Amino acid sequence: MTSDIWCLKGELPFEAIAGLEAAIEELAEETGVFPPTLSYFEQKPGEPWIVEVFFPEAPEPGFVEALLERAGSDDWVESFEAVEEKDWVAESQKLLEPVTAGRFFVFGSHDADKAKPDSVNLLIDAGQAFGTGKHETTAACLEVLDSLAAEIAPARMLDLGTGSGVLALATQKVWPAAEIVASDIDPIAIEVTAENIDINHGVGRTAGTRGAGIAVVVAPGLDDPAFADEGPFDLITANILAGPLIELAADITGVLAPGGTLVLSGLLVTQEKEVLAPYQAQGLDTQGRVEKGEWLALVLRKP
Repeated sequence: MTSDIWCLKGELPFEAIAGLEAAIEELAEETGVFPPTLSYFEQKPGEPWIVEVFFPEAPEPGFVEALLERAGSDDWVESFEAVEEKDWVAESQKLLEPVTAGRFFVFGSHDADKAKPDSVNLLIDAGQAFGTGKHETTAACLEVLDSLAAEIAPARMLDLGTGSGVLALATQKVWPAAEIVASDIDPIAIEVTAENIDINHGVGRTAGTRGAGIAVVVAPGLDDPAFADEGPFDLITANILAGPLIELAADITGVLAPGGTLVLSGLLVTQEKEVLAPYQAQGLDTQGRVEKGEWLALVLRKP
């Protein structure tokens, strides 16, 4: 039996994947559709990566053709078809192993018996929202948060593009008295984050109210009214993509409190200078970096 999900599948060199990812985001924004999900997996060192683009339903006529043209080639495509109906969450969970990042131990419900008594345990299942702790960018951010624990004591924190809420939850575990905002443009991500707060015995609150806890917010940008009573923030994590990080540099810097710390991720090592430049132009100072494979997390501070 087939489902409504369609998959564009093929193989690409790793260095070409960022261009495809950017093309997906740009075309989705221009056409007003929810962007399809990009997944990619390494085969063997030196070989092309397996690339899959999942559409929640059959795309509008011309969308795939326009995407491939913008990405520069269709030579890599092996198939585009409706996929067999499966419990994809259950299937993906089977492939995920627990991750240790500093004091944090991130695992799925299928590995609940592996929780460690001497770690900050976060139960985050693979699902409809990006960010389970398994991706290098999330793991890098968790390592940064672990290293910052002895250096800062943020009263207000923002996790921009929260995905599954893993970074917001990690922050609450380290600084339980903080007022935290977990925001995302995707309503499904916010639903998943709210569920993960409950699952991990986190503390929630309503946006605009004072007191410790995580407020979940659906917002397309930092000028959304939902942020009116929340900032400025002493700590911001933004694990998104290089393009949005560059575009939002002024807005992110604007809601970062003086002396505040900013953690940027979702960028490739090769994109470091391009992403850093607009933040340095805003007067932020670089404080460190964490590499995970081809991916990078950057730490900056506002004077």
